[in-house]
This record gives sequence, C-alpha cells and structure tokens, in this order.
Amino acid sequence: MLIGAKMDLPRRIKQHKAESDSYAILLYKLRDVGIFRNLTDNDYGIDFEIELVKKEKVTGKYLKAQVKSSDTLTIRKSDSVPTVGGIKQSTLNYWAELSYKTHVIAYAVDISTEVVYISKPIFWQAIKLIDGSNKTKSIEFTKHDDDSKLNKPLWFTILYAESPSLMDQIYSHKMALKYLPKFFSLYNDAFHYDTHMPINEPDVFETFLEVCKILLWSSNFKDKNLTEVEVKGVYSLAFWKKSAGAMDEDVYNFVAHKPLRTLMPELLKVLRVYEKHVFESKYYWKNKSPAYLKLVYDFPIPNAFTHEEIIEFGDKPYNNYRKDGGFPFFIGNI
Repeated sequence: MLIGAKMDLPRRIKQHKAESDSYAILLYKLRDVGIFRNLTDNDYGIDFEIELVKKEKVTGKYLKAQVKSSDTLTIRKSDSVPTVGGIKQSTLNYWAELSYKTHVIAYAVDISTEVVYISKPIFWQAIKLIDGSNKTKSIEFTKHDDDSKLNKPLWFTILYAESPSLMDQIYSHKMALKYLPKFFSLYNDAFHYDTHMPINEPDVFETFLEVCKILLWSSNFKDKNLTEVEVKGVYSLAFWKKSAGAMDEDVYNFVAHKPLRTLMPELLKVLRVYEKHVFESKYYWKNKSPAYLKLVYDFPIPNAFTHEEIIEFGDKPYNNYRKDGGFPFFIGNI
C-alpha cells in the first residue's frame, strides 16, 4: 500500500439521496398517523403501506402510498397546481387495480422547503389518464396553503384512510342510479301527501339513506338547519323512526322532510361528479366494465339544485334519454 495514496470510495447517487430525504420528511410530517410499512425494496409504484392508529389502537384501516421527490415536481403556471410527470401507463394501471383493495395516495415532497403535497385517492385521476398509448402522464396534487396552520398531508391521510372503500363507493353509485327514479318519486310524494301519513315505500327511503351514507361521506351538514343530534343520525333509518316519538316502526312524511331536503340536493351534486368521472375515463370503463359505463349513460343526472327544482322534476316521468345517438354510438366512438 502506498503511503499517502488517495483512496477512491463509492459515491452516493443523487436520485437515491433525493428519495431518502423525501421519505424522511414524509415520515416526520405523518409521524402521528400510525404504522409505516416500507415497500421500497419492490418498486412497482408503491413505496409505503400506512395503517391508521387511533388512541394507540391499530384500526386495520390503511392505504398505499407513492412518494415523489422535488426533482420531479412542477408547479403549473396556469393555476398553481403541483404536478408530477413521467408516470407510465403500466403504473397508472397498477394503481387502479390496487385501488379496488385499498386507496392509493401519491405524495410529492419539496426537499428544499420540506412542503409535502398530497393527492386525492388516485383511482379516478389515474383511470382518466389511461388511454392505451405509450405516453407518460402527469398527476396532480392539492395546492399548498402557506397561511394555513393545518397539517394538510396528515389530516387528509387520516381522512382518506377512514373513507369508504372504492368498491363501496362504486356499488353505492350503481344502486343510486338504479333507484334514482324511485328517489324522485319518494321525494315528490313526501311533500305532496298528508304530512302525518307514513311515507310510501320505506324500503326506498332506507336505500336512499344507505347510498347517501357512502357517497356523501365527506359532506358536512352543520349548516343545513339540522340539530347536532340530527347531523349525527342523518343516515340512520332507526333514528328517523324514533324522531317522531311514535311507538310504531313507521317513518312519517313530515319526519322524512328533513333528511330528504338535506340529502337529495347533495346526492344529485355528487352523482353529477361521478358521472363526470366515469365519462372522463370512458376508455378505461369500456375495457373494464362496459355495463357500468352503460348504467351511467342510461341515467343522466338532471340539473336540479333547489327544493323547488327537485319537486318540479319529480312531477314528471324520469327522462333518461340522451340526445347523442344512443349508447352504441357513444361507446363506438371511444
């Protein structure tokens, strides 16, 4: 060995350092969420599994996480939305398939500022970008609010871990569409018939509450003229049965007025969102489930927003006709 000779040592790859720093920042920001399981050894588009822990109890509620570092992060000039590009079609397909089992969330970490950006559950965004080509795509994240004291990545991670599964949401969406004409009839009858008569078709009312519980999971009804107790029981059939103070099992029209007026406009609003999601991802659904695509096509959601508009729409037979050549023409042009 030569005395004073310069020894060569391995150099750390810049990308590896960026990834390591991103993971460290994310783990620190989300340290109060729960258990992190490292999946980076098998990099197929998922870096961590995050399981929610509440009051030191392991909940069994978890999600999958993909982490992107700042070297791939761009703030879009037109609307200041953070984006990450270079996402392969195979990765989008993988995220979509995983989403049927658990939500997949993407995080982007700006290493210089230590700001963490979070996406919504990636499913609807991913399948909108799937087009059968070899082109890479860009995904979006929620904007960062410099003035907010809220730890948005932490808060949204907990919210998404507790949210209904994708399978529950799609099932409830299908049920809502199939029952939509009956929901309008239920609404119309409850406000036209004697208020002290039991509602027609209580099973339809129960289904209405069940689909609303899933599809409106993120809604806040504190400003909808409901008491605090009514907000907590808004999706419960048993609650509305008891609220009239009667000893029987009926729900009366005057009792149904509150949940119907509160929930129906919100349900129609979210059904329009789902309709938009499905039509924006029609290539995916044409190949994955054309029956689901047809169901959404067959039940257009009316632009009824107010109580008066819903009543007016409910007075007429439900019109599910689209003036665009019919479903075979629609799917043939995808």
